Amino acid sequence: MTSAWEVSELPRGIVALLDEPRTLGELAERLELTDARVLWYLAKLRDTGRVVEDAGVWRRTAAGAELAASPAPEKNGRTELPGPSAQDYVQAYADAAAGMFGAGFVQDMGEHAGRVPGERVAEFHERLLSLIGEYFAPDKVDRAATPKYGFRWVLTPVDLHPLDD
Repeated sequence: MTSAWEVSELPRGIVALLDEPRTLGELAERLELTDARVLWYLAKLRDTGRVVEDAGVWRRTAAGAELAASPAPEKNGRTELPGPSAQDYVQAYADAAAGMFGAGFVQDMGEHAGRVPGERVAEFHERLLSLIGEYFAPDKVDRAATPKYGFRWVLTPVDLHPLDD
């Protein structure tokens, strides 16, 4: 059975770079990721016999070479989000561009990331839930209003703090 971490593209990218022995710093620099994130995957790869480490230098094993040579997971050019919401928004943007909602609509999206302490993330989460309840709760909406708006969001960790920082 394949573990969740094994279907990620990152382990395959790491073993591909280990066509010659490399240090953690070299791998992190080439992948443009924090060393802590790369080390997390290296530990998983080591535990499954795909890489070995000796005196700070990482090498892939025969099993690692097999992983590097295996077909990559099929890509469809889209970021996969849970549920049907991603397709709903792809279609909504197409409908808006086609003029379905006329000239008087609001459409917005954004992406933000930063190293935020866990307590602040928890506070943000609570405030966001409160704001969603204030605007989208069943007793706060006008069923006759048009167009209907949807708000879906993803809050997820995206990287680890660098080891030496």
